[in-house]
Amino acid sequence: MSPKLGFALTLILCAACKKEEPPPAPVTETPPAAPASETPKTAEVSAAPAVDVENLPVEEDFEEEAEKEVTAANLNQKLDEFEKEIAAE
Repeated sequence: MSPKLGFALTLILCAACKKEEPPPAPVTETPPAAPASETPKTAEVSAAPAVDVENLPVEEDFEEEAEKEVTAANLNQKLDEFEKEIAAE
């Protein structure tokens, strides 16, 4: 490859990869006042109970029970039951 061709390809790649950033938003001297209706919302969100991740049921909790209940003979029946249960939610 000639040096001129390599230089031309480099320029083309650089031009193609040029990232144009939008201009920054204008800065106002004072932030707009928050509406009074937003204050209770933040209080409600902060009062939400924390989720105890350690005690959430996971797949392994149900494997033993599923192995006993689901067999090759009743697989289609159980699958239909599970689909109906999920559709009801």
